[in-house]
This record gives sequence, C-alpha cells and structure tokens, in this order.
Amino acid sequence: MNNDKSRSLLRDRNFALLWSSQSLSLLGSQITFVAIPITAVIVLGATPMESGILGALERIPFLVFGLGVGVLVDRIARRPVLIVADAIRALALAWIPLAFVAGLLTIWQLYAVALVVGTMTVFFDIAYQSYLPGLVGRDRLMEANSKLQMTESMAEVGGPGVAGTLIGLLSAPVVIVVDVISYLTSTVALLWMPADKPSRSSSESSVWVSLREGFAQVLQRPVLRWCIASTLMANLFFDALTAVFFLFLVREANIAPGGVGLIVAVGSAGALCGTFAVDRLTRALGVGPTLVLSTALPGVGTILLALVHGNSPGAIVLAAAANFVSLIGWPMFNVTVISFRQAFTPDHLLGRVNATMRTIAWSALALGALLGGALGSWLGLRETVIVAAGGLFVPMVILLISPLRRVRRLEEVEDAENVVQPT
Repeated sequence: MNNDKSRSLLRDRNFALLWSSQSLSLLGSQITFVAIPITAVIVLGATPMESGILGALERIPFLVFGLGVGVLVDRIARRPVLIVADAIRALALAWIPLAFVAGLLTIWQLYAVALVVGTMTVFFDIAYQSYLPGLVGRDRLMEANSKLQMTESMAEVGGPGVAGTLIGLLSAPVVIVVDVISYLTSTVALLWMPADKPSRSSSESSVWVSLREGFAQVLQRPVLRWCIASTLMANLFFDALTAVFFLFLVREANIAPGGVGLIVAVGSAGALCGTFAVDRLTRALGVGPTLVLSTALPGVGTILLALVHGNSPGAIVLAAAANFVSLIGWPMFNVTVISFRQAFTPDHLLGRVNATMRTIAWSALALGALLGGALGSWLGLRETVIVAAGGLFVPMVILLISPLRRVRRLEEVEDAENVVQPT
C-alpha cells in the first residue's frame, strides 16, 4: 500500500503492475467489443433479435450469479479469483478464431462464448473492485479509479480504430486473438501481485445472512438508492441502443467496418474527455450538478444519431459526433459513484455491496439488450434509436428530483442521506 499522497500511484510497483496489465486487457476487450458484433452481423448474418440475445448473454450472468459471487468474494482471497477469471476468458475467446478458420463457427457458438466470458466477468469485476481498496488504500481510491477509468477511456479510443483496421486487413473473428493475448498477459501479471486474505467476519455468517447484509447496506443508504434508480434507467436504454447500434450503422446507414471503427473510436474519445473533465467539473459545479449533466448528454447524442442517413462522409461525421456526445458523461458518473461506494463500505462487505449494485445495474443491461432487439425487429432500427433517446433522459429527471443534485463535494454525500424531501 502506498501512503505517500504526494507520490504518484504509477510509481507504486503493485498499482503500476495492475494498471499496465489492465491497460492491455482493456485494449483487447475494446477490439473484441467491435469484432464480435461485426462477426455476428457480417460473417453470420445475425438478425436484430439475434444481436439482442448476444448482447443479453454477456449481461445475464450478473443477474444469475452476481449476488452469490459477492458472498464468495467476501469469504475467500480475491487475487486467485482474478487470475482464474482472466485465464478462462482467454480460453473461451480463443474458440472464435479457431472455429472460424476451421469453418465451424455458428451464432450458437458466439452465444456460448458470450455467456462464458460474461460469467467470468462477473467474478473478475466484483473481485477487482473489492481487491483495489486493500492494494492502494482507501484514501487514494479516487486517484486510482480516475487513472483506471482514464486508461479504459484511452483503450476505448484506440481499440475500435485498431479493430476497424485489423478487420479490414484480416477478418472480425481473427482479430479476437489480440484479446486472447491480452487476457493471458493479465493472468501472468496478476500472479506477481500481492496476495490478499479473506475476511474472517464474512465467513462466520450463513450464505443467506451474508446476502441480506449486502442488500441491507445498499437499501439503507439513500444515496445508493438514488444512484441505483438512475443507473437502472440509464443501463436499460443504453443497452437497448447498443443492441441495434452496429446494425443501425451497417444496415441503415450502410457504413463500412472501417467507418464503424472510426465512429466508435470518436465516441470513446468523448469518454476520455469526460474522464479528464470530471475533476474540474466537480470542483467547479459540484458533484451533484456534474452527475445531472452527465446523464443529460447520452440522450442528446442519441437524438443526433437518429438523424444519420446514408453512407457519406457527412453521415460518418454526424454519427461520430453523436457518439462523442453520448459517451462523454459516463466516466463522470462512474468515477464518483464507484469511489464513494468503495470508500464508505466496510471491507468485509465490499464484495456483497459491489455485487448487489452491479447485479441490479447489469440486470437492466440484459433487459435493455433484449428490449433493443425486440424493438428493432418490431419497429425498425431508426425507431429503436429514437425510443432509446427518449429513455436516456429519464436518469436526468430522477437526479433532478433527488437531493443529490445539491451535493457539492464527495465528502458531503452522506449529508444528502438525511434529506427526506428535496426542495
């Protein structure tokens, strides 16, 4: 643990190792983020419903396994969970290029890989957010999460552009090999990370008591309830949009894979800008107003996306600008909320609180993916984008009627829990 706040966390060996390995892993994941849906749409001719199912299968494991994984993570050491999850994700993803080269790849195999990778992501994400506070210290969580979020945003900028180029040179299934290598590299790096110990107090309770403790911690914190309400609606309509996003660009606007990669990369640049801007905005506007602003931007961007017509440089520019505006607000929300949750939750409850919050949030992602697939089949792709645009303004309304809108600093968030009626 590094206690010298004047020293950058990047000079701390353990955090630097974690940061560098996750940077590579996130880059690979962003390449897969483009390659798998392109494989489904172009190589396998997936329908809107099939695309929605594919997206849902990556999210459903949080709904099914999240709470149980939270209990497990609070009872055992977290580093071994991270190692095993990365290794299995690498093996699962390796099947796609192998099956493609052998001429055996089907949409059902993509479903299976998505389910396995999604399940291992449940284990990794919950263990990862619970392992980090012990690694860097709770007083440096905002700095650590900001750096990790910045890396994620940078990977989101570079990964899709690299994916578009590689897909044009090779093929969508083959470029997934890059993500396989990144997960294997992360597995090796985690072997060199410091070991952690399970929480003794967690293992003394029954599973059901442990689950209730995690739920109680979330339900008894009004701030977490307001955040969950806004996150639920944001995730629902964001993944409804994501389910048809690539179909909309490829089939409705007839944009080539290279153009799609550029659009996604520009959108990711928006997320990177949001990461850089979050500290300044929270200092200038306050945490609450920044949260409200962050939830307004996705709706505005999605409205712009609905205006994209035809395959032309102008259409690509408009779609890229729309994606930029849509994604700029997400890191503003994520950095603050995740840091708050980690900082104010006792260590022996971290796994269960993270699992409870993420299970609720990711269940909305799974439902959103199915909703987007259904709407795309029944209404049409452009109409689905319009519905998603309207829904993405709901989180802003939720935050505007909550006491969170008045919070100025992160340290004041607990004061909002004492507010019954917002004025």
